[in-house]
Amino acid sequence: MTTNRKSQLLPALLLLVAATLHVAGQPSALPDPQSGASVPEASERVGADIVDLYDQAVAHLETVCDDYRRIKSIQLSRRRDLAFDEAHENVSSVMPILQEINKPLLRSSIRRPADIQGHKKEVELVKKEIEMMIDLVAKLLEEIEVIQAELLSQMPSREVTLEEIVQKPEFDPELEPEVVEPPPPPPPEYGSLEEAAREDEHFPAKDLTPIMRKMLDIKDLTQDMRDREDISFDLFRSTDDTGVLAAIIDPNAHKAYGRKIREGGTPAEWLFVDAWYTIGPFPNPNRRNLLRKFPPETVIDLDATYVGKEGKEIRWQWVQSNDPMVTPADPAQYAIYYAYTEVWCDRPMDLWVAVGSDDKANVWLNGMPIWISSDKLKGWQINEGFRKVAFQAGVNTVLYRVENGWLNIGFSLGIRVAP
Repeated sequence: MTTNRKSQLLPALLLLVAATLHVAGQPSALPDPQSGASVPEASERVGADIVDLYDQAVAHLETVCDDYRRIKSIQLSRRRDLAFDEAHENVSSVMPILQEINKPLLRSSIRRPADIQGHKKEVELVKKEIEMMIDLVAKLLEEIEVIQAELLSQMPSREVTLEEIVQKPEFDPELEPEVVEPPPPPPPEYGSLEEAAREDEHFPAKDLTPIMRKMLDIKDLTQDMRDREDISFDLFRSTDDTGVLAAIIDPNAHKAYGRKIREGGTPAEWLFVDAWYTIGPFPNPNRRNLLRKFPPETVIDLDATYVGKEGKEIRWQWVQSNDPMVTPADPAQYAIYYAYTEVWCDRPMDLWVAVGSDDKANVWLNGMPIWISSDKLKGWQINEGFRKVAFQAGVNTVLYRVENGWLNIGFSLGIRVAP
């Protein structure tokens, strides 16, 4: 399914690449110096093809976004035992705002050398937009297949009828049926992890690594490394003594800022993640959208533009902070924000993280929930909660959802890198 949908967009991109070269050196559409006549047919035909294929690409993207929203709504309705209409209201469309292209210009002929640059610029804009569409469709279809496998695994098995097969648009009696192995459904540990991630005022520090290691299939390296002198086994498994976490509020505690954790790095007790892409504000009037999933919560597309609060266009913006608390770009009251970053580790590690937010927040590490705060409005605290989590070797994705009720907004993520 993914390949079929993507292949419908690829011809548009290929034509645009050719059109860029065609427009850049389009002598046939220029006036003939001998007769004064022009030959505009070629440029007009290419321009019309570009517009038609762009419209087809947008239509395909809209279809995929609509399919994605419906299947996410079905998933949410089953997980929370909601009516489909209610679940559908809580899942926002992931259709991005597309830049408006100049269709009349593309359809017009190139009659003078001065026309070439304008046509070329517009073709490059359309090419960029279609490249974004292809990338987004690939991400959405991959996620659709995963969710579909999850939903099918929860249904009683039955045989597919001949009528259902024939009604499929891909059905061809001359072709051999393609056997596709569905992706495995989400592990059963996900629900347990989600429950353990919730804020608990009686147990502010929780170890989530036993559940996360099962989901990630990460081998416990501590035993293997005990006999090696060159690498401390504490690098792989942070201490179980939660008493050391209280030092995070000590103004003399050695703090560093960055997103890389490796042997031989700058000595520090806490590493605060200082660089993020943030997007918002999404609307949250009277906190009515606390449970609503906005597009970044379902697919990360740093090039996308969405409709935010009061109908304004919003996009991802780079933010860097010299303090533990990070303020997202364009802060507003009664709004929802998302922040995305990546943390790099030179090996698998089980480390404590400290989370704090003003107001409610959810945090996912590599798509797994590691923190779900209560719904109450509150101020930011650097030591609001602690979770020991499993980092993979290489890139680890972090998604932070932060609500702002009124006044200020901020969030922080500290990683204890000391033994």
